[in-house]
Amino acid sequence: MADWKWQLGILGGSTTAWVLGLALLALWLIELRSIRGEGDPRRRFALAALGGLGIFAVYLLALQVTLVRETFEEVAGGTGILLDNSRSMTLSGASGPRNDAVRALVGKWQEDNRVNPVVYLFGSNTRGAIWEGLADSYEPSDDETKIREALNYVLAKGADQDLGSLVVVTDGADMSFRAETLALGSGAPAIHAIVIGGDDPLDDQAIVSLHADPTAYVGVPAVIRADVRAVGDLRETELRVQLWHESRLEQEAIAALDATGRGAVSFEVTPQRTGRALYRLLIPAASGDEVPQNNDRAALLRVGRERLRALLVAGRPSWDVRFLRDFLKRDGSVDLVSFFILRAAADLTAAPTNELALIPFPTDELFREHLGSFDVVIFQNFDYAPYEMQTYLPRIRDYVRRGGAFVMIGGDRSFAEGRYTGTAIEEILPVKLGAPGVLKGSYRAEVSKQLARHPIVALGPDPALTRQTWRSLPAMHGANVVSAVKEEAQVLLRHPRARLRGGARLPILVVGESGRGRVAAMTSDASWRWRFAADDTTVGSDEYELFWDRMIRWLTRDPLLEPARISTDRERYGIGGEIAVSGRLRDEAYRPMKQARAELHFQPGIDEKAVAVVDADVDGQLRATLQAPSEPGAYEVIASVEGKELAREVFIVEESGDELADLEAMPEQLEAVAEQTGGRVFLGIEDVPGLSELASTTRRAAGLVSRQPLSNPWFILLVVLLLGATWVLRRRWGRR
Repeated sequence: MADWKWQLGILGGSTTAWVLGLALLALWLIELRSIRGEGDPRRRFALAALGGLGIFAVYLLALQVTLVRETFEEVAGGTGILLDNSRSMTLSGASGPRNDAVRALVGKWQEDNRVNPVVYLFGSNTRGAIWEGLADSYEPSDDETKIREALNYVLAKGADQDLGSLVVVTDGADMSFRAETLALGSGAPAIHAIVIGGDDPLDDQAIVSLHADPTAYVGVPAVIRADVRAVGDLRETELRVQLWHESRLEQEAIAALDATGRGAVSFEVTPQRTGRALYRLLIPAASGDEVPQNNDRAALLRVGRERLRALLVAGRPSWDVRFLRDFLKRDGSVDLVSFFILRAAADLTAAPTNELALIPFPTDELFREHLGSFDVVIFQNFDYAPYEMQTYLPRIRDYVRRGGAFVMIGGDRSFAEGRYTGTAIEEILPVKLGAPGVLKGSYRAEVSKQLARHPIVALGPDPALTRQTWRSLPAMHGANVVSAVKEEAQVLLRHPRARLRGGARLPILVVGESGRGRVAAMTSDASWRWRFAADDTTVGSDEYELFWDRMIRWLTRDPLLEPARISTDRERYGIGGEIAVSGRLRDEAYRPMKQARAELHFQPGIDEKAVAVVDADVDGQLRATLQAPSEPGAYEVIASVEGKELAREVFIVEESGDELADLEAMPEQLEAVAEQTGGRVFLGIEDVPGLSELASTTRRAAGLVSRQPLSNPWFILLVVLLLGATWVLRRRWGRR
């Protein structure tokens, strides 16, 4: 029962009550003033007391005080069952599989038809289930155990279902669950917990979690740390952890366990090449280990170079060479190797080579031995012919097609003027060269309207400001003439007036792809002028550095500059786990792909069919939930539209996953919830009673009861008598 609460019935509520009270107090003070001349103290006291009581009684009558109380009735409450559907419920102990115990318990309950419960399954999420046939259909498969989320979900639903009791059937293997985080209100049902396996602890050694930096660097040591634990009889057994890489045993360590059976081991690895490196940590299965699945876990390192390696080859010193070389040298993320060609191999000298300050250009060393070590190669106004490089041009072409990056910058020794027409270099350039030709005169390069969002030229927060910024940059001088732009290439900057034979504007900056690599053609050698502010503007300098920084990072495929990206909510999953994929799709012009229908595939995959088809929203955003593959290993999820791959992300599937990594039953938190709500806790199913014995009553609101104790006739009669007595005494004692 709730307590009585009082309310004021007077118009205006408490404000009117205060005003009326002050007015009546003033009236009583006037009354006291009028009887000061009374000589008999007893008469003064009687008149003052009767007057005050009468005025106070009138005040109470005017307030119309009402007492209100909400009433409840005890009724038979509904019963809910919250059943753990995570993969840890499939494990076996000395008494058999946990899911068999659940089926036996549900079958026993279904024999009692006095209770028809509401049933929910929980794991990665919480959803309803059908009571009929539950014992036969129960096949736990979720990759997570989220007890708190499940309880809060059912408690919110239970408020509308008049639940009197809720029975939670779980192994309690959720290390993050805390009783104090639950939203338990005063009307929460009695929560009972049945901890499956609580009476049958496992003997198990396991790798609980892995910690490794997602990005590592070639030649730089990286640390992989594993948290391990042992429970049951295996706590007394030596716990050895092995590190495997590419089917080779690399290292081994013995874990030192504390009093709770937990410990940690660390391994230092040094990747030797870029790409993805998959390392496996393995605990050799001990005799009696009841869950060998959690002895094997994987760590995936994305290996890159600590610094981008750039090769800059310049045909001769110039302002353009000086400014670009200076920028690259100051960039701490770039390891620059640069050459100014001042002496060709054919130059005649009277002195031995080892006595010369100017050495011949080391073509063989650069383009045969070390070419693959560079992330980007820049030819800046460089003519290859005097340096006997004809045989090395195909190697540069192949380097790009395997995933390298190449930039050619204009000048009187570049493009057709550098005799690259018909060579292997022209095969990878995004332009066709044709006959030599150089355009004279000054101009301001224009950004292509359709490509103003491209990160290389996006100097403003939106396309309009980007175009305005480019119009404000200092003018350029001269450009190499090309014959055409290749298909699939993108013209980012163009001449405002000059045109090609076909009528298209003369390109100043063209980018594209060749095989798996990226290429750029900058037909002018005057970008250094952007380093200075134009007249009457503050534009320049920063724009020059932003332009070349974006150029290098786009060519080397910086993930942050890719038009389309997708990601997964976690790096590793158990077999069959739920993978939440999200991302943003943009086309090659970096425009959102509105309402695009994207297909998601796994690689390697079982077949060519998409695992999901999802429509992007008006901003190109997509979200999907996939089921992890049924075999452990490293996978990629790939997003494609109309058969064209747009983005990919890597993830790991493990036989255990996080769900089977930490399997100790944790009844303490469930016991705290049961104690707070008046429920009971059972370790195992042996002593669990029928559902009818676990059912509880619930309170249901029966309505409001109100009373006005000061509005009854007896109180009104009392007020009249007080006022009448005061009047009679004042008249008898000579008061008006």
